Amino acid sequence: MARLATRASSVIRRSGMNGGSRSLGTLALIVTAALWGSNHVVARAARDAAPLPALVFWRWLPALIILTVIGWPSLRRGWPEIRPRLGELTIGGIVGVGLFSFLLIGGAYQSPAIEVGFINATTPVWIVLIGWIVGQAQIARMGQVGLAMAFVGTLLIISKGDLLLLTGLQLNLGNLWSLLAAIFFAWFSIRVREWSRVIETLPLTVVTAWAGLLLVSLPVYVIWVASGGPWYAWTDADMAIALGAIAYTGLGPTMLGNVFYMYGVATNGPTRAAGFLYLSPLCTAVFSIWWLGEHLAWYHVVGIAAIFAGLILLGRLGRERKAIS
Repeated sequence: MARLATRASSVIRRSGMNGGSRSLGTLALIVTAALWGSNHVVARAARDAAPLPALVFWRWLPALIILTVIGWPSLRRGWPEIRPRLGELTIGGIVGVGLFSFLLIGGAYQSPAIEVGFINATTPVWIVLIGWIVGQAQIARMGQVGLAMAFVGTLLIISKGDLLLLTGLQLNLGNLWSLLAAIFFAWFSIRVREWSRVIETLPLTVVTAWAGLLLVSLPVYVIWVASGGPWYAWTDADMAIALGAIAYTGLGPTMLGNVFYMYGVATNGPTRAAGFLYLSPLCTAVFSIWWLGEHLAWYHVVGIAAIFAGLILLGRLGRERKAIS
């Protein structure tokens, strides 16, 4: 992993999209899926040790400092393109990094990690739906079927197999937070796709992440501490677990996950790289069952199968449109 991180950092510093080994990039994408899949599991395990505001803030601060150092040359080089878009990038960071981080980690604090991972897998569905709502995409009949299947699968997981709960509004708050996180990140992904046409990936990540940290995570954390909340762990908690969770989520999913994913995109291309992210919820399920002792229920299996089936239909339509064009 150290060799992979060194190669990834080197590629990002050079900002070359064609360099590097495709096989090593494939390994980086698999590691990314595992790291991001473990994020919910570690957060779930740490909920009784580290307060939510502390975990969200400290997981980003050291990772972002390191990413800023790595990306400083490309940040300076891209500043002429970044500066006129700083306002919209700031809003993107607030929504896609700051609020998203609280909703994602907060969802794992209140719901089983396996459900958070599966709900988070609906992000591509919301990307298509939001694109259709704002007039940036058209959805054919089979695409509508795919969206419906993914939507039903999501509802099945959120309601834990009892769709009558939806009418009584007796839903798990953590699952609703996770759903909002997926929607927020979908909107952010659409904006990133537009920004990345003129701004390199690493400086774009650094700028939006600083916006989310300084304007969302930091104020919430300061209010938390000022109101008497602990700095990083509950007073009666295992300090080692709290520190370990903060260190792992910061250096693992947050920093290395972003570095490895960008390396995978650079060596394999964005379309191929995005496909590997479907491994993430499966990794979450494996880690949740193995480490937390969570159970895979029938509505998890049926729900994620419906979500994946919907994504396959949407992906097939996307490939057909490319072939026609």
